This record gives sequence, C-alpha cells and structure tokens, in this order.
Amino acid sequence: MHSAIDQFRVSIKRVRDLIALHNSIKAQSTSALDLSDILRSALVLTVSALDYYIHEVVTLGMLEIYRGQRPEPAVSANTSKSAFSRFKVSLGGAIQERKIALDIESWLETEIQQNYGSEFLEQSYQLSQLLPMISNSMVNRLNNISWLENEIRETLGYQSFQQPDKIADAIRLISDQKLWDEVGNNMNKPAKDIKQQLTFIVDRRNKIAHEADIDPTYNIGNRWPIDEILVGKTVDFVEDVVENIHQIL
Repeated sequence: MHSAIDQFRVSIKRVRDLIALHNSIKAQSTSALDLSDILRSALVLTVSALDYYIHEVVTLGMLEIYRGQRPEPAVSANTSKSAFSRFKVSLGGAIQERKIALDIESWLETEIQQNYGSEFLEQSYQLSQLLPMISNSMVNRLNNISWLENEIRETLGYQSFQQPDKIADAIRLISDQKLWDEVGNNMNKPAKDIKQQLTFIVDRRNKIAHEADIDPTYNIGNRWPIDEILVGKTVDFVEDVVENIHQIL
C-alpha cells in the first residue's frame, strides 16, 4: 500500500508548488491582478489528493487481504461478517476464476508450455519434479487478480472519500482500527476537532467546485475570501491527517 502514500506526497508537492507560484507572481505584481483562483485551485487539489489516497489505499489493502498478505478486519458489533467480507463483486468477474478451476488440467498444460516450452511436456518426470512448477504456476495465478481490482475500483469509483464519516467507512474495509480516535491520539487533538476541521475544509472545497466560491450575501461576483495563509494551513492539516492515517494502517 506504500504506493498510495507516495502518490499523495507527489500530489501535495504539486499543490505546494502551485502556492509558491501564486506567491511569486503576487510579489511581482500589483493588487489589481486577482490571483486568488490559483489558491482556490490549490485547495481543491488538496482535497482531491486526500480523496485519491483513500481510494488507493483501500483498493490496495483489499487486494492484500485477498492474497493473504494482510489480515482481514475483525467483525464489528451487530454483524456476522467484516466490512471486507460484505463487499460485493459481480458474478461475471468471479465466474472466470471458477472456469479455470473446472478446467485446471488444460490451464496447467498451457502455463507449463508457455513457461518451459513445448519440449518440456514431451518428456517424463517424477511428480516431485513437477510439484514446484505446478505450485509456482498456481501461486502466480492466484496473485493475478486484475478482475477483482477492476471490481473494487468500479464500485469505489462512484464514491467520494472526503468527509470524515465516509473516510472511516472506507478504511473499515481494510482495518478495524477506530480511525479518528487513533488519528487524534497521534496528532494530540480530540477526534471531534479533527473531523470538524476536515469537514470545514471539504465544505469550502465544495463551495469552490460547485458554487464558484460565490458569497450570495454580497453583490454579484463577490466570492468568499481566501489567502495563502488559509490555504497553507489547509495543506498542512490534510497532509498531517493522511500521514497519520497511513501510519496506523
């Protein structure tokens, strides 16, 4: 799952570069030039980086659980299965695995021929000689679960993971940690305050993305105020939250 946090760090660096560009142009121009939309873009990209991180870390975590490389989350109260076990996939994807199992002989023959050549199949071997090859082919096949990755990405792709409760729901697919309590402990802040601040940031992001950041209480064209200090603190906070989420997973 490390690639998820690596990508987040790259995205946040791009955001900081955008803020630096704003500050550089501002220092060389007059107040007549309105540069505030650069900051609005930076704020939107910050929340997008968070959203993408949650999508990626959950997808990769679920694949690790399926491969047996990560423990399945514990069953939560009032349920008989974990959130991971309750995740639904289409029969169209799952049936491909069953078809291979039903025709295992043909599949193994094809695998061995591709990996060791046609001449290999024309010779006689002891079972002990073939078992490592068969085992290796089976392991490679079990780890090739692109169909499941596609299913997970398609299902999660319709959802946004920005609001604190939605993020917690997503993380429950791969972890039974009490997300915001643990993040709060790491950040030395009450979980309620962290969730409240994140909600405020996402609400502001939504104003920019869906309402053109218009302040309807003033004249036409007036927008909610924004400056580099506000956006800088937003980036620092979201970065701190994501780094701490990753640390507890």
